[in-house]
Amino acid sequence: MPRRARSQSQEVAQPPAGPTTWLRADYEFPSTFSYRMPDVSAQFAIGSPIPSPAAVKLALVDTAIRWSGDVNEGHRIFNIIKTAKVCVVPSSRMVRFRAFIKRLKPPHSSAGPGAPTVESTGVRDYFLLDGPLSVFIEVPQSDAGDIAPLLQRIRRFGTSDSICWCVAVCCEPPDQNLCPQQFRGLSDARGGLLVRLSDLQETSQFDGFNPFGGNAREANLEKDVYVLPLRVRRSGETWAILERTD
Repeated sequence: MPRRARSQSQEVAQPPAGPTTWLRADYEFPSTFSYRMPDVSAQFAIGSPIPSPAAVKLALVDTAIRWSGDVNEGHRIFNIIKTAKVCVVPSSRMVRFRAFIKRLKPPHSSAGPGAPTVESTGVRDYFLLDGPLSVFIEVPQSDAGDIAPLLQRIRRFGTSDSICWCVAVCCEPPDQNLCPQQFRGLSDARGGLLVRLSDLQETSQFDGFNPFGGNAREANLEKDVYVLPLRVRRSGETWAILERTD
């Protein structure tokens, strides 16, 4: 049987039917937070003050693999949370600033042995958060005991420079007024900050995110514009102070 056919057959497993519960996890960042919006240039990385639902789910899968040492465990968690509802509530206040950075990347394998390190420059948005970032995820009650410890162990969202630690995990539903709202689904002219975020969907495949021989075309990410409950309090040419509209 072809490898792709085996991979897709493994994805048919669905989360068990039954009651669900919301888990809340609060994260603090010792320095900056940076998450590049989907499909924007890596050389001019416009940032979002919160990670995408997809980034939260993939952080859980990555944590499951790292702590268990078993890729199959990550695959199991992927199937549980693939279509789970996620709400990320931004910090009450934050500073956004734009930095000019230099990247050092290893040479491509086609460059041959002894090839020099590749240097590139770019601009990236960073955020300094005044308070925790809260992540809510709705999971089956039967799996909450597996997901809660993973939320506790997440150490980054997105890039490796967004290091964080979990302050606490509890069972608590989110305030829907503070959750990101799809722009196209709003019936009223609600003010806020527009960002582009991504999420997994039913057709997303585990191998679409496997850096070791996976196929990125199987990721099947859903991308949309969302409105965050944030407003610009003050701003300059390369910085802004944002505050949450509770």
